Amino acid sequence: MDDQQKEQEVFRQNLNEKGNFQTLFQIYLLFTQKSTHPDGKEVQKALLSKFEKVDIVANVKDSLSTFAIWKYIVEYKDNQRLPAQVLMSDFENFDGNNVDLMQRSQLWDCPEKDEILSNCKYKIMLSDFMASGLPYKERCAMLTEWLETTLELFPDCVAVWTPSSGKLLTREQVLNNPWAAPARFLHFGMNIRFFNIQNTNDMIVDTLGLYAIGLPDIQYHFHDLDPNAVVNHAYNAAAYIFDTDASIKDGETIDGISEQGIDRSIQWKCQYERSLIQPDREVMDICPGQYAAGERE
Repeated sequence: MDDQQKEQEVFRQNLNEKGNFQTLFQIYLLFTQKSTHPDGKEVQKALLSKFEKVDIVANVKDSLSTFAIWKYIVEYKDNQRLPAQVLMSDFENFDGNNVDLMQRSQLWDCPEKDEILSNCKYKIMLSDFMASGLPYKERCAMLTEWLETTLELFPDCVAVWTPSSGKLLTREQVLNNPWAAPARFLHFGMNIRFFNIQNTNDMIVDTLGLYAIGLPDIQYHFHDLDPNAVVNHAYNAAAYIFDTDASIKDGETIDGISEQGIDRSIQWKCQYERSLIQPDREVMDICPGQYAAGERE
């Protein structure tokens, strides 16, 4: 994050916008032009390379196709056990102007963002279906494998847009996922945002996307700390939350930051509260000691 990136437009707080658990987790493949859409049998064959048993549930030409993934079984209250499903739409129109200025200001990972959002005119929607009852790590693994499968089927896909995290990545970035399993989902399912607070020296770093899978996002409200160091801390804290099912309890502490990096001798208090920046959602606020800004209870 360089100095030019830190110069942001002025955005207003709008906590009427809500961040809710996603019963259907949607991801969009972006294209500059329509290409050949594989039929259900082709998609099933590609899925079988990752999952041992896959059934075609629906295969409607020029509409939706859905596939049952028997590797991932959802258990219901009436003792029913059914496979989770993945879903793919046909080509639909895409308007990059629907990605608003605030979202665009946080696309740190994609230098080509303006070109991509301007040139891509079509999208294919991917999602899961009847999968929200899975343990979150299983659900995230299935979504990641589904996304990677579709990128093999669509070599002309330019980029991937995940609305719940506000994350835009090129096709190559998604395929070159630096995260290790089971956290590979975080590469596209979580964004880390940075905001300057107008007319102050205060800053906010938060994660966006963990709320969508039922975990708390992370938030830092601070001054006089290198935001790049805070972003690095956020990646580590998010990985820990994902790995341990948010095992940090209200009032407990986490390793803080010194000039040497993350430092066990420095402890920062964590508390759960509502987010400062939209969408309104639960966050684990990490209070950075002497660098804390704002008021905390």
